[in-house]
Amino acid sequence: MRLLGLARLAMTAAAVSRQEGDSVRTASRKRSCPSAVFTTCFAWALTGAVSSAFAQETPPPDKQDFPPTSVAAGQASAPTPGPDTQAMPAATPASQVQGPPAGAEAPTQPHKKKFFDRFFDEEDGKFDFSNILAKGGFLPVPIIITEPAVDGGFGLAATFITVPRDHPKRMTRRVVGAMKTGNGSYGYGYFQSGTAFDGRMSYKFGVGRGKVTLDTFPAFAPQGIEYSSKYDYGILGSALWHLGDERFSIGPLIDFRKLSTKLDIAGLPDDFADHFNNTLHTGALGLGFHFDDRDNPLTPTKGSNAYIEGKFNRTAFGSDRNYEVYDVEAYTFDKISPKLRIGLKLELDAIRGDFPIFYAPAIDIRGVQAMEYQGMNVLNTEVEVTWQLSPRWSLLAFGGMGATDAGSSRIYADSGTIFGGGAGFRYRIARKLGLDAGIDVAYGPGGATFYIQFGHAWSFGMD
Repeated sequence: MRLLGLARLAMTAAAVSRQEGDSVRTASRKRSCPSAVFTTCFAWALTGAVSSAFAQETPPPDKQDFPPTSVAAGQASAPTPGPDTQAMPAATPASQVQGPPAGAEAPTQPHKKKFFDRFFDEEDGKFDFSNILAKGGFLPVPIIITEPAVDGGFGLAATFITVPRDHPKRMTRRVVGAMKTGNGSYGYGYFQSGTAFDGRMSYKFGVGRGKVTLDTFPAFAPQGIEYSSKYDYGILGSALWHLGDERFSIGPLIDFRKLSTKLDIAGLPDDFADHFNNTLHTGALGLGFHFDDRDNPLTPTKGSNAYIEGKFNRTAFGSDRNYEVYDVEAYTFDKISPKLRIGLKLELDAIRGDFPIFYAPAIDIRGVQAMEYQGMNVLNTEVEVTWQLSPRWSLLAFGGMGATDAGSSRIYADSGTIFGGGAGFRYRIARKLGLDAGIDVAYGPGGATFYIQFGHAWSFGMD
C-alpha cells in the first residue's frame, strides 16, 4: 500500500505529465499515513497546474498593400506640359483598370487574439483551459480541501513546467505548495516529476514538513481519539523503468520520515498509548510493478491501470521499527454504449510487523471519512457509471463498499461491510487534454459530504 501525502501527490503529477495527466480529489484519500491528509492538497494543485497562463501572443501579420492601378499596354502617354500647355492626366478606360473583382471584399487584418481568448475553445467557443495547460511555464493554483476529517482548508501551490520542443510529453514539473486546515493541520513542501534516459524511466520525488491532527478509532474508543503528528521531514519517491512493452514498468520506491506524535489523554491501554508521545524515524525501500494502457490518465474512458507495490521499513535503512506495507490496486474502464461508460476499482492493502498503529490502512471510498475504519487488512471496491449528456457535460453515479480486518493486533475492531455512494457532475474543462472537473456529493455512515474533483476521482490511487 502506498503511503499518503507527498507520495500520492507524486502519482497525480505523473498522470498529468504523461499528458496526459489531480483528479484530483481535494478530499484526503489514502490511508497508509495520516500525513497524507495534509499533503493531499498538493496533488490537487498538480492536477490543475499543468502549465503557464501566460501563453505567447501570436505576432501580428505583415501589412498587405493593394496592387496599384495600371494602364493597358499601348495606351498613349499624356503630353509633356510646357509653358503654354496645361498638364492634363491621361484618361484610362474603365475597362482596362485592374482592381478587385466586382463584389469582392477588401482584405482584412487577421484577428489578434486577446488575453481572455485563451480561456475559450476555438472549436466550440466554450470555457476551456486546453490552450493554457498545453504550454509550459508558471501557474499559481489555489487549493480547496473539503475532507471533513480535517475540517476543510485552503492553500496555494506554484507550479513550474518545462516542456521540451521535440518531446512535449516528457515535461518536467516542479511544484512548491503550502496549506492550512480548519483543525490546525498545516503542511508545505516541494515536488518534482519527469523522465530520464530518453523517456525510458519515469521518476517522482517529494519533500515536505507539517503537522496533521486527526481522529483514530480503536476498538475501546469507537467515538474516536484525537492525536497530532508533527513531521520534521518526509521524503518519498519512485523511479519506474518501462519495459519492452511500455505498458509495463518496474522500479524502486523510497519512503523516509521523522515525526513526533502527541496524545493528551491519560489512562489509555498501554498497547495503544505506547505508539504516541514519542519521536519516530521510519526508513523504507521497496519495489513496484505497474501496468497501464488507459486511453487518458486524466479522465480515462477505456483501458486499465494495475500495480503491486511493497515497502520494507528496516533498521538498516534508518527505521526505528521493522514493518512492511503492501498495496495491490486495479482500475478498469470501458464503454457500455456511445453515451454510457463504466469504471471499476479494486484495492487490497495490508501492513505487517511492528508498525505504528496510526499507519494502519483504512477504508477509502467516497462518503466515508478518512481514517475512520482501520485494520491490518483492508478491502476497497467501487463502481462508477457515467452518462455523457453532451461533449462537455456528463452526470455520474457511484457506489462502493469496504471492509477491514483487525488482524493479530486487535487494536482496531473488524469493521464489517461499510457502504458509501452518491452522484455528481462533470464539465470537460480541457477538451484537448481530456480533463474533466466537477463536484461529487456522497453519503456514508457519517452522513453526506462533497468533493471537488479535477480529473477522475480515483486519480490519487492511479499512476
